Amino acid sequence: MNFKDIFDALTTTYGIWGLVIFLGIVGLFIMTPYLFNKNNKSVTKTLEKISSDLTLSIQNQNAQLITTLKDNEKTLIESQVQIVQEVLNQNKKIHNEHLNERDNVSMPIQNKINHLKDYYQTSRVSVIEFHNSLVNLNGLPFLWYDLIYESIAKGIHSMSLETKNMPFNILTPITSVIVHGDIKIFHRQDIEDFYNQSSVLYDFSINRMHINDLIVAPLLNKDNNLAAILVLEYSEDNHLHTEGLNLDELELEAHTISTLLQLRKDRQNN
Repeated sequence: MNFKDIFDALTTTYGIWGLVIFLGIVGLFIMTPYLFNKNNKSVTKTLEKISSDLTLSIQNQNAQLITTLKDNEKTLIESQVQIVQEVLNQNKKIHNEHLNERDNVSMPIQNKINHLKDYYQTSRVSVIEFHNSLVNLNGLPFLWYDLIYESIAKGIHSMSLETKNMPFNILTPITSVIVHGDIKIFHRQDIEDFYNQSSVLYDFSINRMHINDLIVAPLLNKDNNLAAILVLEYSEDNHLHTEGLNLDELELEAHTISTLLQLRKDRQNN
């Protein structure tokens, strides 16, 4: 059967319009895979474009967010550095103020012991302060002592750097005698007797400092407790002459130094 016979049979059975509809259906059936594939390609392309645009948008947003975070971090660091610097500057200012206040008290004390050295013709005048670690105490017992002020005659070795944070019990032969507030004079034989109570003090006094005589005045705090001592030292070549020695005057000088020490301590604590 040829094509014409098939055509005639279809037109006889379905008519011209039926044939057209039939052929349209057949054509649509044939074209469906093509149209479906084309539509899939279009959808895929659209999805790829949407995905690309979304990825680019996220990247841009992330870049902006990172830039913002970096700017904020930089600002925060700069702010923290500024705060730290302000604190350091303030601490430095306070420290300098405390130093100035301490110096304003220390200078009169140093001038006072310089005067005592010349007036009493001593080899050394020193102020020894008692404390507990780095905090001054108002009374006994103490743990340590420091030589905080010193005035020496020509040829006398300074002991201020060597007498820091020394155990308080070294001074027992002296403190046990003056604890009640009396000035005490120690002559050579008295100093040699230090060995029985403190061999360290004996060694310092006899072998290292070559002391012949000592005058020790207690320095009391505002609670009338022993807080420091004023020491007038005479070496082997510079003997103490007790004739005309006025201990009442020395007691007044010691009281003045005690007052200055208390003022120095109050300023340090504030």
